[in-house]
This record gives sequence, structure tokens and C-alpha cells, in this order.
Amino acid sequence: MDISMADVMIHIDETLSAESLKKLEETMREDECVISAGVPSGNAHLMLVAYNPECVAAADILARVKSTGVHAELVGM
Repeated sequence: MDISMADVMIHIDETLSAESLKKLEETMREDECVISAGVPSGNAHLMLVAYNPECVAAADILARVKSTGVHAELVGM
């Protein structure tokens, strides 16, 4: 079965603790349409999310990040 995949980069405005970043990554991965989500070491303000665009839109992913109380913007797709 082929799955469509797209990536989006999200800029996180706040400086979050390592524990908060880990929790945010886990929250994003709970979405069945998200394939992976991670914050690269050395850049705690960016999160790369791979997702199935047939299942969810980038704007919906951003909305999910914001629903956790984090201020963020889409910076690339």
C-alpha cells in the first residue's frame, strides 16, 4: 500500500524545555495522519512533521501544535 507523504516545518516561538518538546512530539505522533514528528538537536525552535496529506492538511497540524498552548507558525512545506 502506497502512502502519500509531505513534510512541514513549524517554528516554535517559545523556548521549551527538553521535557516539553518531547511531550509536544508525542502529542503530534498521536495523530493517525502524522508519520513522524521531531525537533532536531541544536534547534529547539523547529519541528519537522511528516504527514499524509490525503488525511490532514498542514494548517491542521499547526492548529494541533497551537492547541497545546504553544505559539508557532508554518515556515516551510
